[in-house]
Amino acid sequence: MFSPWRQKVPEKDMQDPGWYNRTLDWEDTLAGGSLIGIGSVSIVLYIVVMKIMRRQDKDIVGYRFLISAGFSDILLLFNYGVWPGLTILFKSEIIPVAARHWVQLYLDWAWFSMVWHYAIVGWSRWSAIRTPHSFRCQRRRASYALCGCCYFIALVEVLATHFQPWYVTFYYEPSSYGMLAEDFALYLSGGQSAMFLAYHLAAIIPPIIFYTWSLVLLINRRRTAIKTNTHIHMVHNHIESRLLLPCVINMIVFIVGQVVITMGTGEGKWAGCLVMLVFCTNSALNPILLLLCSETIRIQKQLSTFLLKEHRELQLVLSHSIFRKQLLVVMGIRRSSFSHPEKCTSTIYRNPITTTRSKDETMQSPLMGVEIRLSRSPSSNSEPSTHV
Repeated sequence: MFSPWRQKVPEKDMQDPGWYNRTLDWEDTLAGGSLIGIGSVSIVLYIVVMKIMRRQDKDIVGYRFLISAGFSDILLLFNYGVWPGLTILFKSEIIPVAARHWVQLYLDWAWFSMVWHYAIVGWSRWSAIRTPHSFRCQRRRASYALCGCCYFIALVEVLATHFQPWYVTFYYEPSSYGMLAEDFALYLSGGQSAMFLAYHLAAIIPPIIFYTWSLVLLINRRRTAIKTNTHIHMVHNHIESRLLLPCVINMIVFIVGQVVITMGTGEGKWAGCLVMLVFCTNSALNPILLLLCSETIRIQKQLSTFLLKEHRELQLVLSHSIFRKQLLVVMGIRRSSFSHPEKCTSTIYRNPITTTRSKDETMQSPLMGVEIRLSRSPSSNSEPSTHV
């Protein structure tokens, strides 16, 4: 059902020996060009998005898991977009026949690495909503170590199965615009198809549970916030839901794509091309969804000079007293509260949503996810200064 290369058309009906002796026609150019174009553009876009997330992963822990998933998606965009497109345009398998098995091992490793990332990304979204404080305190090394487990588990899977006598190798067949099996009957009856189904089910069930649980938590918190008229929870829900949305949509697209391939994509060479396009679409959709759903990524250049720096607490010394007062007014703090000429220190933290004006008074800051704490400095003879 969920096998990534299952086709119901026998390979003998897909091959066209005379195709290699003919020049490229408009169908060949369209199929190869579209695969290369979609794969190349998506890879470039993904690299840009990953670079933006990499700059912010010290503060936004969830980006670390999306970066790792993006690496596996880039591999798939090349494997099922650029590579098959080149085989069509060059009318060549490119690799020797003896290397098919090792290429298949690499392709399966990249594929299962992507599949297992659905579980780890789903867990990260659930953890960010269920236990936000402990999740924000997670070390970068620990986050990427968890992501590395996806690649390690995938490697163990392919090494444990690829050398079995029942394992069937798939290869790029340019005349079919896709991939074919060396022994399709053995693939269906030997257990490999059932193995793919079991692996995919085991990898896709956990994210479904995590996303469902996360949505329930967000809904319950929103109801509580409405009843108690608490704006902090509503803002928090909005931020987390935006991070959750692209992950949920991509998982749904993945499941739908596998169902479409299982039900059949028709006959002929365009059926093989459609399978490759389904795989490309599944990976190419991620950077687009992140750009559409994550406002932080879209405005990263503006925020990088203010909030998102190498440290969780960013401090800039503003010596000009007029600019300091204007900054406090913009942040929702009344000027009259700090008319006394004593020296004040204002420290801005990224994570909380409240503004502390004094020991007993707290107000919501207009800035998203910002806490402003003002305290009097020990010395009152120097000029006022503000640390942001």
